[in-house]
Amino acid sequence: TSFVLVSLLCGIWGLANAPFAGPDEPAHVVRSIAVAHGEATGTRTTRPLPKPFRPVAGSTRRVEVPEIFGSVVVPCFAHHRDELSPCLKFEGPTARTDVPTYTAESPPVYYAVAGVVSWVHGSSLATVYLLRFVTALLTAAFVATAIAALRRLADPPLVALGVLLAVPPTVLFLGGTVNPSAVEIAASVAVWTGGLVLVARAGEPDDARRVTGLGISATALVLTRQLGPLWLALIALALVGLADPGRLRALARSRAARRWGAVVLLAVLVQLVWDGAFRPVDASLVELASAHRSVGDVLQDSLGATSTWFRQMIGDFGWLDTNAPIVTWLAWVTVAGFVLFLALAWTRRRDVAVLLGVLGAVVAVPVVIQSTLDDHAGTVWQGRYSLPIAVGVPLVATFALSATERGRELTTRRFVWVVGVLLGLGHILAFAQNLRRYTKGATKDVWYFLHADWEPPLPALFLTVAYVVVAAAFVAWVLLVGRRRRRRSQTGASAARDEPRVRPTAPL
Repeated sequence: TSFVLVSLLCGIWGLANAPFAGPDEPAHVVRSIAVAHGEATGTRTTRPLPKPFRPVAGSTRRVEVPEIFGSVVVPCFAHHRDELSPCLKFEGPTARTDVPTYTAESPPVYYAVAGVVSWVHGSSLATVYLLRFVTALLTAAFVATAIAALRRLADPPLVALGVLLAVPPTVLFLGGTVNPSAVEIAASVAVWTGGLVLVARAGEPDDARRVTGLGISATALVLTRQLGPLWLALIALALVGLADPGRLRALARSRAARRWGAVVLLAVLVQLVWDGAFRPVDASLVELASAHRSVGDVLQDSLGATSTWFRQMIGDFGWLDTNAPIVTWLAWVTVAGFVLFLALAWTRRRDVAVLLGVLGAVVAVPVVIQSTLDDHAGTVWQGRYSLPIAVGVPLVATFALSATERGRELTTRRFVWVVGVLLGLGHILAFAQNLRRYTKGATKDVWYFLHADWEPPLPALFLTVAYVVVAAAFVAWVLLVGRRRRRRSQTGASAARDEPRVRPTAPL
């Protein structure tokens, strides 16, 4: 059920987005088709890319794909909020030819899996939609793995809220585009959730099954994008900090844990070798390079950009030209801030230390990487790049709170559903704003579905209604998974604790 719901959400995003409306989507499409047809890296070329691109020296390569896919590098509507997709001229010969691209050195695993569909239909806009649907299925598989892990917790309602917070509109938007970031983020949510369940309940009979899910997710996280090994190392450090020594020893004795540990270690080595050999740069490194600046100036600019990165984590769509409504942003800030505050106030010192460490990594890692790359690439970091570590903040906070009596008492039926309605409304409004941007323009008619100037493959009104229904079902499903598990696991003391308290009659 989780897999179907998330697949539908990402799939609706994929239909609602104009062709090539995902960040760097034309380059990712070219890379997917090339890898699926056996061209892992292409060959270096001096053929320039259209302005305003200025790639890092040596990062442009040519690959052999249908010539028509070389006709779009940046869509005409990118960075123009009221420009609609009919301006796009996607035309040209379908014969295979050399096309320059700036993603040919990116890790190939995601592209190899997604690009398989290009053998079915490889030279039209239908190819783009097929690639999007594969990304939607991969994203849904890992988010569903995280939701399924909730069933193994003794008291999961709070952690269920953490999972909802860890899947903001940005994740579902990316899941409806051709972009490896979607799979990377979804896999990180599965690794965080599966790892937290394991350190909480290691040594139980179904450990092998949970270790397998965690191992597959960790392998995907490592191999999808170039920073995968770093994210996995930081997640592992956080999980070790949260675990009791006895649970770590129980995991160390598990054959499944040892086998999957070896597989993940091999994946890490493969990714490190690839990074060392090809030094892949992110697609956004093709921005205009900055002049040489002092380290102090770079750090100041990077720290000043953290608020922008945080907004992008929640909802910044298209080519960073379509912002989610303020209601969406406030929903995530309010709920996540509330949960974080309670976790810092109520949980164990060790949990607080780990939570502060994760928060520190969310801020420090992009600043350090940004400072390292600034000399030759300019300001390149985006909020979605931080999400593999940032999703750990609500997950660790809710996990730590669920181990406290006050945290468990917090999750009354009313509290859980009020938060669920708030987050669900944030998802729906973010989707509607993005669809409005492509059917009428970001600043044009609010009733976009009545008189659309551009129609997606399915009518805008149908997509909007479908998204409202599926988003509501998704939020309700995640929350119900947590509450059903709590009811099944209640025994005498906990059942008595959850009974409604009768207020004594006041004396007249």
